[in-house]
Amino acid sequence: MLSWVNVFQLILRRGRSRLIVSQRLVWSFALLSHVMCSCCNSADWPGLRGPDGSGVSEETLTVTKDDANGPVIAWRANVGTGFSSFAVAAGKVLTIGNADNKDTVYCLYAKTGSVQWTFSYEAALDDRDFPGGPTSTPTIHEGRLFVLARSGDLFALTLESGKQLWHRQLVDATGIRIPGWGFGGSPRVYGDQLILSMGEAGVAVNQTDGEVVWQSDDKEAGYASPVLFQWNNSTSVLVPSGRSFSAVDATTGKMAWQQRWLTSFGCNAADPIVHDGHVFLSSGYNRGSALLRMTAGEPEVVWKSKEMQTQLNGCILLDGALYGVDGDIEDQPRLKCIDMWTGDVLWTDDRFSAGAIAMTKQHLILLTTDGTLVIAAAGKESFEPIVELPVLSGPCWTVPVLSNGSIYCRDATGSVACVRF
Repeated sequence: MLSWVNVFQLILRRGRSRLIVSQRLVWSFALLSHVMCSCCNSADWPGLRGPDGSGVSEETLTVTKDDANGPVIAWRANVGTGFSSFAVAAGKVLTIGNADNKDTVYCLYAKTGSVQWTFSYEAALDDRDFPGGPTSTPTIHEGRLFVLARSGDLFALTLESGKQLWHRQLVDATGIRIPGWGFGGSPRVYGDQLILSMGEAGVAVNQTDGEVVWQSDDKEAGYASPVLFQWNNSTSVLVPSGRSFSAVDATTGKMAWQQRWLTSFGCNAADPIVHDGHVFLSSGYNRGSALLRMTAGEPEVVWKSKEMQTQLNGCILLDGALYGVDGDIEDQPRLKCIDMWTGDVLWTDDRFSAGAIAMTKQHLILLTTDGTLVIAAAGKESFEPIVELPVLSGPCWTVPVLSNGSIYCRDATGSVACVRF
């Protein structure tokens, strides 16, 4: 593409006789640039917690209380029972649901919600203590889609058509047991590998064929997803189990350190956060949270607190503040904001039964348990709703996704709503 310098050089070379025409060309370029810039804030969302794993969208929402043209429900769909969130790319929206003891991957057109393709595999609803269905989110990478079933079946599909490229049954391949509620972490891409929350400290497979590259010991896995981070000039990954969080070398699986983290039922389901040499951990069931400082050896505890107990979905970090859903689902969970470095509570809001949250750098996006979409300014002082829009009937515990100007929401029954501003 021509730079502005190139354009003006062309004007000078063509002489004064073409100056007026060239000036018009320049103004056309300027107008086109303005139009393009007004859309360049849009972004795909290739998997759980977005392209950089932070959960913070780079998009902006232009919404005020007085906005007569507020958000509307652009389309609805149904994808079956489950708690899979959304992956969005190339005009496609992907999620997973269960019906008639089959999981189905749905590829929907982002514009209309119509089904482009589906891919199904045998999977029991397995609704012990919750509505059941898939709990992981698909991962999109370089035209392929990676899907992990609760049973340990891992599939690679083409994004364009849903054609199966390969399938690997990882329980059979590794000898690692299935945890009580099945595997729930979403696949994480690292180089030519996929890293999965399986066993004590993860499993890595080759993206090309699903062959196991490295694996950890056979212990019950946690339900959070692996988190990649840089430490000591190399890439590490933090992986949950039912009793701990382990930091291992992403290439080899070699253990660097392990933090013991016990919860009722071995349910470490909320994704940890690694930031600036520190690790934030949080779980429900009265476990609470902690901030660890990474050192040359075992990490040091900076603080511990029961003020933030995230049972299902991890907190989101923005400007030194942690935003999250505090409390177990049967205890009317509330929205809370705490200081990352001290653990001090900055504010609590119990007007809504909080289900799951997403964020931009300017706004907090809350999907309540009963299906109301709430937009508020992101701030450390208080939570002041700007928009409240009923979109679903609940229960809603799945993280909503903002991508390319649309917010995608779903409930446990598989009802999906696409909201546009």
